[in-house]
Amino acid sequence: MDTSDLADLVPGLMASHPKHAWVVMSGRHGGEDLIVEIHPALAPERRAQVQVFRGAEVYFMDFAGHSSKDFAYEDEDRPEALQGRIELAVRATLGPTRVVLERAGDVIVRSVMVIDPDGPAPDQDMIVTRPVPRVAARLRGQEVTREVLEFPAIKQ
Repeated sequence: MDTSDLADLVPGLMASHPKHAWVVMSGRHGGEDLIVEIHPALAPERRAQVQVFRGAEVYFMDFAGHSSKDFAYEDEDRPEALQGRIELAVRATLGPTRVVLERAGDVIVRSVMVIDPDGPAPDQDMIVTRPVPRVAARLRGQEVTREVLEFPAIKQ
C-alpha cells in the first residue's frame, strides 16, 4: 500500500465528517507524499494538515503549529493510522482546543495540544519536537518563550 492507495481512502474517511471541507493536495501519484488539508466549512481559517510520507510509514497531523505523528509499518495498519490522523485533525479544528507552543528563538521546541481542555476527559497530545535545541537554549541561557492559543468550540 502506497500513498496513492491511501489517497483513494480519503473520501470515504471524510464522509463521516460532512461539516468539514477537505482537499487532497498531493499523493494521488506514486512516489508523492500524501497531503490532505482539512477545515470546518464554517471556519476555513482553522486548517489542519495530514501528511503521509511517500514510504507510507510516518503519519503527521499539523494544527496551529502543533505537529503530531503516528507510525504504520505494515500495510494492514496504514488505513487505521491515516484514519487516526484525520480524526485528530477534525477534533482539533472543531475545538475547544488549546495549543501551547514553546519556542527557542524561531524554532518550536515543544508543543502541547489539548482537545476539550476544560471538559471531563481532556485529550492531550504532547510533542517535544526538537529536544536538542531546547536543551541547548537552556544551557546558553536563551529564553524559551511560551505561547498559548485558544480555539473555542465551533457551533455547527
